Amino acid sequence: MKPSVTSLAMDVRQSAADVVARHKKLASFRLYAVLAPCLEICERCQANPAELAEIEALFRQQPHDGRRRYVEAGSDIFVLVCRFVFAGTNRTNAIRYSQCLREAVKLGIGSAALEGWLRQNGGVNALYFRRPLASATSSARTLRLARSITFPRDKPFTLTLQWGTENAFRVIEQRAIEAVE
Repeated sequence: MKPSVTSLAMDVRQSAADVVARHKKLASFRLYAVLAPCLEICERCQANPAELAEIEALFRQQPHDGRRRYVEAGSDIFVLVCRFVFAGTNRTNAIRYSQCLREAVKLGIGSAALEGWLRQNGGVNALYFRRPLASATSSARTLRLARSITFPRDKPFTLTLQWGTENAFRVIEQRAIEAVE
C-alpha cells in the first residue's frame, strides 16, 4: 500500500533538508533521490483531486516565519510541492526544481525513472535549461567554463565562448592579444 501523500511529502521534506544541510560528496545524487518522490507527489495530485487538496492544506499549515510562504494563484502543483519540500532549506532553488520536474513530465520521464535519468543525463540543469526562455539574453557576474584553461596573468587575452545547456561555457577559441604600441 502506498503511503499517504501527506506522509510522502513530510518524508521528502526531511530528506531535502538533509541533502541541503550536508552538501557532501554526491549531494547531487541525494538531491535526485529527493526530486523523484517530489515528482511522484505531483503525479498523484494531478491524478487525484483529494490528494491535491491534502497537499494544499499541508502547505497552508506550515509555520510562517515572515518569509514568503504562499504560492501565486496561477502556480501549478510543481511549484507547490517544491516550495513545500524545500521550505526548511535555502529555498532559492525551489523554482529551479519545479521547472526540472515540469520538463521531466514534458519528456515523459516518470517519478520511477527520474532519479536514474538525472544521474545519466547531466542532472537538474539538463532539464532546467530545456525550458523555453522569455529572453534570448542572460546576465551573469561569474562564468563557469566547461573545461579548465591556462592563461597568462600579465597579458591580455580573449576567449570566444559558447553557452551550453549544462550552464557552463564551452571555450571555442583562446587567443593572446598583441600589445599595441
